[in-house]
This record gives sequence, structure tokens and C-alpha cells, in this order.
Amino acid sequence: MYIFSVIKNILAILDGPTKKRYFLLQFIFFIAAIFQVIGIASIGPFISILSNPNIIHENDILSYLYLWLGFKTNIQFIIVSAFASLILILLSNLVAGMTVWLSYRFSVVLGSKLQKKAFKSYLYKDYLFHKTENYNDKIALVTQQIPRFVYMLFQPFLLFTSQLFVALLILTGLLFLNPSLALIAGLIIGGSYLFTYIYLRKKLSKHGSIITERSEKIQSILSEAFIGIKDVKLDSLEPRYVQQFNLVNIKGLNSQAFISLSGELPKFIIESISFGAILILAVVLLLTVENPNSVVPILSIYALAGYKLLPTMQQIYKSVSSLSGHGSVAALIKNKLNQPIEFPSEDASLLKPMPVKRVKLNEATFSYDKNSRPAVNNVSLDLEQGSVYSLVGHSGSGKSTLADIILGLLKLNSGELEVNGKIMTSKLLPAFRKQLGYVAQNIFILEDTVTRNVAFGSPDTEIDIDRVTKALRMANALDFVLDLPDGLDSNLGQDGKLLSGGQRQRIGIARALYKNTSLLVLDEPTSALDIESEFKLMETLNSLKSDLIILLISHRPASIRMSDQIVLMTGGTISGIGTYEELFEKNIGFKRMMETEVS
Repeated sequence: MYIFSVIKNILAILDGPTKKRYFLLQFIFFIAAIFQVIGIASIGPFISILSNPNIIHENDILSYLYLWLGFKTNIQFIIVSAFASLILILLSNLVAGMTVWLSYRFSVVLGSKLQKKAFKSYLYKDYLFHKTENYNDKIALVTQQIPRFVYMLFQPFLLFTSQLFVALLILTGLLFLNPSLALIAGLIIGGSYLFTYIYLRKKLSKHGSIITERSEKIQSILSEAFIGIKDVKLDSLEPRYVQQFNLVNIKGLNSQAFISLSGELPKFIIESISFGAILILAVVLLLTVENPNSVVPILSIYALAGYKLLPTMQQIYKSVSSLSGHGSVAALIKNKLNQPIEFPSEDASLLKPMPVKRVKLNEATFSYDKNSRPAVNNVSLDLEQGSVYSLVGHSGSGKSTLADIILGLLKLNSGELEVNGKIMTSKLLPAFRKQLGYVAQNIFILEDTVTRNVAFGSPDTEIDIDRVTKALRMANALDFVLDLPDGLDSNLGQDGKLLSGGQRQRIGIARALYKNTSLLVLDEPTSALDIESEFKLMETLNSLKSDLIILLISHRPASIRMSDQIVLMTGGTISGIGTYEELFEKNIGFKRMMETEVS
């Protein structure tokens, strides 16, 4: 049955310590259910005494209590009985309130734990995973699907188990009082809800899947629209994106409304049936029982039991409806969070940096997919400190992939990455990366100050302002930064919206220079720079090269000409290595490429 599969998935998501706390919570639910049933049951004796005070002296237990506690009149006994019943009811409600608080607290802690686990597991996935997977799905899981799991699935699951204890204990008590009437009550209320659930369960599951799909599509539409806002504006695509959003959103909200209504609407019909059954029971008892006075206590207990049982059964049904409607999210989270992942054995921040003097690739081969041709095929390369290397080639030749391999981001299918004569392993990579500087083609800018952007990743207490200023000066960025309203403390806006393309690139270069790296990799660092800035940057890089290995991915002849060595990539392999003059003279492919760029 689908509902049991959902419960199995929920329990599979919980780790060992959380499962122990969950079962402890179930024990507390059971104790709370006993208190609630005792509170309800205490009304019966009180109603009996109130309707027939003589029972105080006719009942052995009541008579003993009357004499032992030293009551003088029946009125005194009745008043104390009323207070005793009230105290039991208050106590049962207090315990019930405590269990609700505990269940919500447990859910919130679990949600926080799952979100942290999901975020951490995604961050520690290898770079290839992030390069090939849709980031919208990752964001949706952490920000939407896990909260949905907690509030629309796990909390209803806790309510289901807690209310199930109450319902079973009430029905058990009624069985002792009158088995046939208890069975009738259970069949009327339970059967009505069961029939309703069986009728709706497939629709609930279908609408739950629509909600999951809606979350992913909404995330994708919003990301596309806001990230590509320039193109959206230029092509007047606002109506199209609004229409897409509206269609997906309305469909999802309608499904959410269906699940919510399916949990609420049946109670009105079932309440009418149940109270009608109590009225029929009253008439039957009056016609069949010899002493009409005995009918009142029995009816009062059944009425109170029904008063408690109806909302309890309604909550059970509502919880089961929610489990069916949102059950797909449990399977999704279980599959995402239970994937094996290797976390580093040491905190990378505590590792000593590995100075990089030489980087070698030995017959390196890498494919993004087992069935695709290698993006880098049998490449051997030797990079030494004191030189500026330019990695050139047509689009799709494997330049960026080769750079990612050198940075230790991609795991080779075959071959070796060697640094200072040591073959790089997962254990050595964190120390190696502490000496890397990387400037991407599309610079990632924090929504923060210039200082924190340049000293990216450094705690505020460890930021060296002199080094920040020096890095900005070397990147030819200090002048425009000082012209900003707050200088180094100026906020650059979300993803650097306040910067031009060239300014963004200079901030990225300053960030790489701030790290005092041994290996500096720059992906098209001059693509957004003017000729003067490009020349100054290349002069700066050449002045720094004595202590660095510098690798540029570039297509601009001026930058390439100022490099010491040029590595030409063609179809995933190296088709030439040498100085600008050597390749221009001997390699027809390189010559054509440079002539095309110049023209």
C-alpha cells in the first residue's frame, strides 16, 4: 500500500540518533494518550453521581472513598469529584499541549538538520557533478522540498501516530463498556474516513507529484528571467515569462488546494453521521433499558468519547491525506541524501599550503560522459615556475577542461596530475588548492564590500587591508574602487550589478593576486579589458612570474604574444607548444587563428 511506502521512506531519511529520539517521542505520545483517555473517562463517574447521588453509597469504591476522606454530605463529595475531574482534564490537556510542542520542536530541528546535510553534501560533491547538474534543482531541494517534507509530511506523520494512540485507547475503553456499541462507533467513524481515503488516494498522489514538479519549474522560470533580464528586456519577453509562471503556479496551487480540501471537507459529513448515530443510540437505550437513569452516564461517556474521537479521527485522516499527497517528496529526499559522498578527513583551513613549483600532466585523458569522446585525450604537459603560459585553441578544443584538470577539479579517467613530483590524490588536493589562484571568464561577485570580494573566503579578522590595496593596484582596479562612494567599503551589489564587465574582471584578478598563490590560472582575463588595461595586466603578470606558474586561457593576440610559452589545443589534444614566433612560423593552424583574431 502506498501509505506504508511513504512511511518507510520517512523513517529511512532519519539517521540513527534521530530515530532514537523519534521512538522516544512515540512513547511520550502513548503516555499523553493515556492521560487524555483518563481525562475523558473521569466525566462518566461524575455524571453518574450527579444524576443519582445514591450511587455514592451503593458503589463499593465510591463508598470507601466517601468514608476514608471523611465527607459529611453527598454535595461535598460531588463538588470534590467535579474538581478532581477538572484537574484530570486540565492535566491531560497540558500533557497534550506539551506533546504538540515537542513534535513541532522535533520537526524544526529535523528540518534544520536535513537542510544542512543537503547543502553540505551538495557543496562537497565533486566539481563534475556541479558542472553537469542543474543548480535550480539543488536550490529547490534545500529551500523548498525539505521544508515541504517537514511541514507537509513529517509533522502530519507525527500527528498521525500521536492521534492513533488516542483513538485506539478510546475505542479500547468503549469496548470494555459496551463491545457492540464500540464496534458500531468505530465502524461508522473509521469506515467513513477509510472509504473517503481509498476513493481519493490516487488523486492525492497525482496532485502531490504536480506540486513537486511545480516547485522545480517555478525555480527554473524565476532564475531564467532574472539572470537573463537583459535579454528579456531587449526581446520584450516579459509577457512570455509572466504567462509561463502563471500557468505553472496556478496548476501547483490548485493541486495544493485539492490536497488541503481533501483533508478538511469530509469531516462535515462524518460529524453529521456520527452525531446522528449518538441520537439514535439515545433513543435505542431509552427503549431497551429498564432504568432510564442509567442511560445518562452511558450516553455522556459516548458523547464525550465521540467529541474527542471525531477530531482525533479527522486529524488521522487529514494526516494520511497529507502523507499521500506529499509522499513523493520523501522518496526524492531519501534518494538525494542517501547517495554516498566522501567528506575530507581534515579541515582544509587547518592544512598548510603546498607551494607549487612544477605541475605535470602525464598522458591525461578525461571524458564528461562514458559514451562521449574524450574532452582531453592523452595530454602530457609540463608547467614550471617563472613562466607565463597561454592556452589557446578554437572553441571546444578542450582548453577550459584542461585548465580544470590542472586545478585538480576534474578526476582523470587515466593518466596522472603531478605537483612537485608528487601524484595528486584526494588527500593532497586541499593543500594544493590553497596555493591556487583562479580568475573565471564570468567573475563571481559577492553582494558585499570590495574588501570582502578581494579577500574572498577570509574571516574579517584576518583580512589584510594593505594586501587588498596592493592586489587592486596590480590589477589596475584601485583607481575606480577609490572613486566609488565608500571606496573599499562600497557594496558591489548582487553579482556585481554595479560594475562594468572590465571592472568585474579586475576585481576577479585582484582576488587571485591577494591569495599570494603559486599557480595562477586566468580564463580569458583580458576579454573585457581595453587595450591599455590588457597591456598593463600582462606587464603585471610578467613582473610576478618569477614566483609563480601563470596559465592564461586566451584568444587575444596581444596577451598571447606577451606569454613565454603557448600551448595550442586541437580536438582535446596538444597540437603545438612553443613561443609565439615559433608557432606562428611552424604551425599553420596557430597562424590562421592569430590572423583571424587580428583581422
